[in-house]
Amino acid sequence: MSDMEATPVRLETLTPFHYQSLAIPSGVATLSTHLADRSVVYGLASALGALSAGVALPEKNYRRDLARLPWMASVFEAETPRLMRPRGRRLNLDGEGGYAKQVQDATGTGNLKTWFFIQEVPQGAIYHGAVFGEDPFNLASQAADEDISEVVFRIGRHRGGIVRLTRAEVPSVRLNLHTGFICGRDINRDIEEDANAGLADGMRLRSDLYALWDLQFSAPLDMDRAAQIAGVWARTVRGLEGIG
Repeated sequence: MSDMEATPVRLETLTPFHYQSLAIPSGVATLSTHLADRSVVYGLASALGALSAGVALPEKNYRRDLARLPWMASVFEAETPRLMRPRGRRLNLDGEGGYAKQVQDATGTGNLKTWFFIQEVPQGAIYHGAVFGEDPFNLASQAADEDISEVVFRIGRHRGGIVRLTRAEVPSVRLNLHTGFICGRDINRDIEEDANAGLADGMRLRSDLYALWDLQFSAPLDMDRAAQIAGVWARTVRGLEGIG
């Protein structure tokens, strides 16, 4: 048995969103084929009140956060990857900061130009994956004292996108090996050592798909196997952070 419950889910984008994933001329494009596991976990935690309240973000520390959050997640794979056409954006901190026109003109060229382009994932994109840990729909239902079948939360750069999470039938998922590395696991080590997790079959988790440095995906795993491995990662990172 796995220490972590697996909840297969469907994620639908309600508004466009983007991440600075890939370089395009004069801008950035979002990785349309996959959505990172940690993006979903942070968004879900924010929606269900599992993040600390504060006026400023804490120092970036994924290991600390993963040890304290009640969930882990699989990578989310898109049904039909799509991107919108490049859209212009402007970041004019010089103008907002009150700098003189001469300074603004000097910083408005070359690598410092204020106009850039983004390519977003459109509204209506569908992803499938799994959440490991407490069933988020059950938690929301208990808090609301009524049946909750969907959870809506924000993701994307500057939390600019909105998505909806619902239950789904998902036969297999991929795990992000970079998350395992953050949790303190050596992904090249034989998982046979984790006999207590029911994985004594000599299986090695190797990268099957390299998207970005922090998005390195395993081969598709059945839901029980993925939940077992996520449970190993969760126990490891909580042990490193001194959390029982």
